Amino acid sequence: MAELRSSWQVWAGLFTVCAVAAVAGSVPGVLIVSGLRTPGVRGLALLSIAGTTAAFGLIALLVVVSAVVRLTAGLLERTHALWQLAGVTPRGVRVTMLLQTAVTATIGAVCGGTVAASVVPASVAASLADASGLAGVDVTGSGQETATVVLSTVVAAVLAALPGSRRAASTSPLLLLRTETGGRRSGAGRIAVAVLLSALVVSMLVGLPRSVPDGAAPALLIGPVLIAVVAVLGRSIGAPVVRLWTAAVPERASVAFAVARATARWAATRSDTTLAALLIAVGLPTALVGGQRTAASAFGAATAHASGAGATLLVLSGPVLLAAIGAAATAAMSTRDRGREREQLRAIGASPGLAVGVAALEGLVLSVTGILIAGATVLIAVGAEWTVLAPSYPATRPTVPLDVLLWAGGFCSVLVVVSTLLPALDVRRSWLGRTLRP
Repeated sequence: MAELRSSWQVWAGLFTVCAVAAVAGSVPGVLIVSGLRTPGVRGLALLSIAGTTAAFGLIALLVVVSAVVRLTAGLLERTHALWQLAGVTPRGVRVTMLLQTAVTATIGAVCGGTVAASVVPASVAASLADASGLAGVDVTGSGQETATVVLSTVVAAVLAALPGSRRAASTSPLLLLRTETGGRRSGAGRIAVAVLLSALVVSMLVGLPRSVPDGAAPALLIGPVLIAVVAVLGRSIGAPVVRLWTAAVPERASVAFAVARATARWAATRSDTTLAALLIAVGLPTALVGGQRTAASAFGAATAHASGAGATLLVLSGPVLLAAIGAAATAAMSTRDRGREREQLRAIGASPGLAVGVAALEGLVLSVTGILIAGATVLIAVGAEWTVLAPSYPATRPTVPLDVLLWAGGFCSVLVVVSTLLPALDVRRSWLGRTLRP
């Protein structure tokens, strides 16, 4: 627990994400409780919305929480190497990390669940006000629902920490002699998950034409699941995109941009984590709306009419908020590593202003990369939907909602840039204080 207190900046990311995950998970939880208490068609409608919301929330939870836990383990590798030198057994390292994860996740989930109990029911009722036939429905939560959400969040965090704890237990003390922070990657698990999700996408595409008379519900999930595939693959897709688009800016044009580009490519663990959360935050709403509009065009309609705007916002708000906060949290978690990098810049004569510029541009590089990958993924998804729908429904048109892409991307970019910039501003204030001190 002493190490947990001393490394609170690293663990703060997991705390924040688990708190937000509990709030996001309370939305489908409240809908399920309310649906079970509401008789007739309205109760079934609430359960249907709860199922869609839970599906999107599960995608965001698995990707973001696992990415945050993976980053936490990567940032603490040197600490685990020191423990081994101090005589802690590999089993002791593994158990300690799992215990720290459980404690942090529990505190965060309890805080989030407490807030959700007083906020979520009223928010859900307001969101359903414009939904057909659901205005005025009695929306309530329960203590059992809150406890279930908290427990589910903690279990998800601990399960996500299992691979990281195994890597922590096998950390060699020789790691202290290394200087890179690229981290170790275990690609087999990610590839297996990506293959399974890809198979799910293919199966939904095959059945999409038959589902059009019933509303083409699979069109809402094809894009988000494909976004999850890309997020799981991580650096194998993110690194080439960073390299390609940043090559358009010559190194001589900006020293700060060149350093930021190199840092984003070199610090693989934290870049992968932030990109994964960004993809979910930007890609989920874009893919959902793109799927809605593409499916609606098969009916010859301009927009989908399955639910009101409030219900759509209800489905998206929790997962997008979780992913956006996760992206900002992962960008801020690496304060110690970023501080070490800025000290190295100062050691070679760089000004504090350069360190601030590098931090802001690194956040910008990651944000633009996330937006580009999300947009390309949605384009592939709606293109595939159009390909399978067009033979039977010639009016179908693939639609990439650029308005949603740019709005979500801009919002997340601000969060990420600010999160990477604040530690650099602290460093600059410290440098100015030492310089001006008599």
